[in-house]
Amino acid sequence: MRPIRHAVLQRLTILLCLLLALLSSVAWAALRITENVAPSFGTLLGGASGRQFVLNTDGTVTGADAADYLFGAVSGELEIDNKGQQGAINIVAENISTSGGLTVNQVLCSYDGGAQQACDGAGITEISGPFKILKVGIDVTTTTVHTAADTPSVTLDISVTFL
Repeated sequence: MRPIRHAVLQRLTILLCLLLALLSSVAWAALRITENVAPSFGTLLGGASGRQFVLNTDGTVTGADAADYLFGAVSGELEIDNKGQQGAINIVAENISTSGGLTVNQVLCSYDGGAQQACDGAGITEISGPFKILKVGIDVTTTTVHTAADTPSVTLDISVTFL
């Protein structure tokens, strides 16, 4: 290898090492989100369209037609690790889709044991310390007649961002 190339490679190596050292000293705001439990209404009686069921963040089912709820409802549970960062976060439910004759009225969230509220980005929460729990519920209305063999479902993404 020629001495000039060797000197250039050596300088590039030193610059790269300095850059990596600089980047490793920068505090990167990062979140890790782990889904522990997906929300589920459990077993509902078959019935007419237009019925409302609210799966609350505490796992109970309420709403105008809660009497048609039988058993097995669980609220969703996500673990949020803020990697030691502190500050305000924004929680939004997005990319909501349904199958089997449901309309989503709203997605409900309870962050770190707080009050249940819509996951629409309006709630800003101060966080401190790692490993907070986000509970997720769903308010739906049926749009078709359902039978005991139905398996309607809701899928969604929860977005949590630092502000």
